[in-house]
Amino acid sequence: MDDISVTAGPPKQRALLALLLCRADLEVPSDELIDALWGARPPSSARNNLRTYVHGLRRILGDEVISGSGRPGYRLHTGRIWVDTERFLALCATAEQALSRADPQAARQALADAVALRRGPAYGDTARPAPIADEAARLEELWLSALQQRAELDLQAGEAALVVGELTAPANRHPYRERLVALLMLALYRSGRQADALALYRRTTVALDQELGIEPGIELAGLHRSMLRQDPRLAPSAPAMTSVVPPDQLPMDLPAFVGRRAELERLDEAADRPLIIISGTAGVGKTTLAVHWATTVAGRFPDGVLHVNLRGYDPGGAAVGPGEAVRGFLEAFDVPAQNIPVTLTAQISLYRRLVAGKRVLVLLDNASDPEQVRPLVPNSPGCLAVVTSRHLLPALVVTDGAYPLPLDLLSVAESRQLLAARLGTEQVAAEPQPVDEIIDHCARLPLAMTLVTTRASVHHRFGLAALAGELRAAEGRLDALSSVDRSIDVRTVFSWSYDALTPDATTLFGLLGRHGGPDIAAPAAAALLGVPLRRASGLLAELTDAHLVVEQVKGRFSQHDLLRAYAAERLSGDTGAALRRVLDYYLHSAYAADGLLYPHRDEMDLGRPDAGVTPQTFGSVHAAAAWLTAERSALLAAVGQALTAGLLTHAFRLALSLVTFLDRRGYWDDEVAALHQGLAAARRMNDPRAEGHALRVLGTAHVRLGRYDEAAALAHAALTLFEAHADRIGQARTHRDLAMLHWRRRQHPEALRHINEVLDLTASAGLRSGPAFALYLFACVHFLRGDHIRAATVCSAAVAAYRQIEDRIGEAVAWEGCGLAYAGMGRPETALSCYEQALMLRRETGERLLVADSLVLIGDTHATTGGTDAARTAWEAAHEILCELGHPDAAQTKAKLNS
Repeated sequence: MDDISVTAGPPKQRALLALLLCRADLEVPSDELIDALWGARPPSSARNNLRTYVHGLRRILGDEVISGSGRPGYRLHTGRIWVDTERFLALCATAEQALSRADPQAARQALADAVALRRGPAYGDTARPAPIADEAARLEELWLSALQQRAELDLQAGEAALVVGELTAPANRHPYRERLVALLMLALYRSGRQADALALYRRTTVALDQELGIEPGIELAGLHRSMLRQDPRLAPSAPAMTSVVPPDQLPMDLPAFVGRRAELERLDEAADRPLIIISGTAGVGKTTLAVHWATTVAGRFPDGVLHVNLRGYDPGGAAVGPGEAVRGFLEAFDVPAQNIPVTLTAQISLYRRLVAGKRVLVLLDNASDPEQVRPLVPNSPGCLAVVTSRHLLPALVVTDGAYPLPLDLLSVAESRQLLAARLGTEQVAAEPQPVDEIIDHCARLPLAMTLVTTRASVHHRFGLAALAGELRAAEGRLDALSSVDRSIDVRTVFSWSYDALTPDATTLFGLLGRHGGPDIAAPAAAALLGVPLRRASGLLAELTDAHLVVEQVKGRFSQHDLLRAYAAERLSGDTGAALRRVLDYYLHSAYAADGLLYPHRDEMDLGRPDAGVTPQTFGSVHAAAAWLTAERSALLAAVGQALTAGLLTHAFRLALSLVTFLDRRGYWDDEVAALHQGLAAARRMNDPRAEGHALRVLGTAHVRLGRYDEAAALAHAALTLFEAHADRIGQARTHRDLAMLHWRRRQHPEALRHINEVLDLTASAGLRSGPAFALYLFACVHFLRGDHIRAATVCSAAVAAYRQIEDRIGEAVAWEGCGLAYAGMGRPETALSCYEQALMLRRETGERLLVADSLVLIGDTHATTGGTDAARTAWEAAHEILCELGHPDAAQTKAKLNS
């Protein structure tokens, strides 16, 4: 019936056709159809009427299209007709395949054909019983997702005008769909219609506020700000607003994966669920199965694959919290560090907005409880989270609709396949009895059998009978090393791989069990063992070949938690020297990186690292930040290890060396935790100056989090220590911090008192910031005393002094001081120029809280000159940042917006 228009009959008959299409190729019980068509109280003739409508549809579509006689129901066969929905889904799948092979032009064409199939609302003017309404909503969502994906590709191809034509009507129908609005805004902007793009943003903002009581999300508000400053990244040659390359964090698949056919089929069947839980004992192959299946279905998730090892059963207790995990996901989506919210709630919200409307696979490995999992589940149609855990996690099944997949030990047949895949079918077939005995003694545990095959492969002189004999002679049962309640001595199996190692490799293997981080890079391993990097790399390769470590991420090596526990058991003798070496490596490397991030810091004399330690060196700020990012978890763990081991100087100095990085990246909770450990180390060292320094820096971290009372208490405690020990530099810095805190709280008399204290101390304290800082302080005094002209003059000199020493952080503060002074003189345009200079510098350095400060001042200045729209734009941007930070100043910006 191609190109032939027919009517489906009266309304009830059309509704029946729609109901059968909703459940195409499935038999729909007559009782369900009657309930849907006539409601809770159908007429006595309903069943006869239903048969009449079915007869009418058969007359139109053909007898073979609808089968059934009403008992129990009817089925519509799509194989007999061409349904647009099926064609639409097929075209979307074609587009996904084209993108997977990097053919965006083919994907554009397929999506264009798919989008063109829509001729109006799904099911047209058909009556809308609940099943039809739900299906119509689903189809509309699928169509909008395809439309958005096509628009992204069109924008990448430079077809902005085409996108404007395609998106205008849908955006009007869906004014709250922010992604759709953002794409239309970008298309308008790239078509030379900047005013129309900004007008669309204003309309959307009003609609969201009046109808829903909410503000635009991060993506839409960020795009608006970029347009206002004519960001070159929005140019037609730039890619669309999402990364061209989707995140791919999937670990490497096992090359010799065997068995688990039934489990793989069950996973395929459950792939449309939002959450799957693979549970089973330690070493049973949960991660191996999850990674293998994820590898086979990754093409179904073109928008990315995310992975995190939650370390829920790590013998060292270093589980990964939801905050650390979700931040890793945001970084995988190339979210700039300065745009990542501070609070966990805001991070999760951003993460879920990023995956909304996309198809993303999330692998959550080694979860110990539901609370590790729930914040990381995308909760978006088209996305799937796969969890591995030693526990069933029934709460997720009951309350979150998770699909449970308990994983048992391999069957005997699968165990044979595993041995054959690793040893060769001929050897396994030649010694059937020893093979059966090995399988029995290994209790069909994949991890144990993998290590047995490693021993057999390395030592060809050992026949399988000899290996079976060793297992037979071994005594003992698996205890705390695992949770398998079966007769198996895993230590014996582990020992075969361990005993085959070279002496240095056995030592390194044991030391890895004491390393605090989730994984380790070769330079740190070299320090741990005290050998050159090349030697350490060779030993890690040896451990990898023996399956005693895994290189899941290139250049970083980790251990299965059973092997980690075994490694710690096998380690004998004093490990203090090794721990000191690796802590030396982390401290000297972190300190070198910190020096590039903040060259105007105060210097610490670390002395020389221990023999056998080669710290990292960095050629650029980018390289330093990349290393700190990769090693962050290991560095934070190292602070705690140093404190526990009594290496107090290492704990204190390493905590302080991480402050700049953690502060600029917004890891303020991590910063507070590390500084608390540094403070504990300083107190145990009985070093009042170090204790005061830790208290003071901890106070500044609390300011970042808006905890002003805690910050003030910490600063006063630090001041008491510095005064008791006549530490004038410490006193000056603490008075400075208190002055800035009071200034932030608009307590100007108290701020002036502390500034005067700093000036009195500066002359003899020898502060490293020198003349520039002194000039700024004098300017503050003039400002607080009402002498705005002198304040502006001195602050301008401070700008020049900070610029001379290339201190961009200080220069931004001085520019803001200039702006305040000019505002006090009644010169708002000059003040605005100064604030914008400060804003530019703060955005470069990534200081989000101070960026918000500058935006508030810019908004206030526009408001005084009647620039209502510009003021609102600046306040909105500031409010967004402050809300993401969970900062109390957000209430003040909200009041400005509501005034």
